Amino acid sequence: MEVKKRMQVNFRLDQNLLSAIQHKCKVDNISQTDFIIQALKKALYSDISTPNEFQQVISFFSLRLGLVESCLAENLAKQKSLLEKLASLEQKEEVTSDLDFKTLQDYVLGQLDLDQQTPSYKVAKTALSTFITELEKVSLDSKSDNYPANYSTENLSMK
Repeated sequence: MEVKKRMQVNFRLDQNLLSAIQHKCKVDNISQTDFIIQALKKALYSDISTPNEFQQVISFFSLRLGLVESCLAENLAKQKSLLEKLASLEQKEEVTSDLDFKTLQDYVLGQLDLDQQTPSYKVAKTALSTFITELEKVSLDSKSDNYPANYSTENLSMK
């Protein structure tokens, strides 16, 4: 193997640059000569050394950025659609819950097999109405995460 003889070259460096080179060489455990040779070779033989290659790299990243923006726009549109569907379902749920309570009240009263004019029927209807009102209060409070501090089952006393 033939060893090429090195030529000595003298040049001046800024003190800060020289200090940075010395520090890097100490960290990487290489001589300053070897470090400078590697840096010069890297600068001379770099793959991205012509303006045309820079343009290719910029074009590639521009294309990728366009794809990312497109995907982001699609995902934002999907998110908006899902949020609208969720809001619609929440509105339907509120309407349905009101209807369900009334339907359930009518069903329970029908199962009692009482005439609507009897005192027992009226007491049962009043009790169910009160119960539904309390359920609605709890339902509204739970949606706002604002439970009354004094709310407990003890507040529901039968009269």
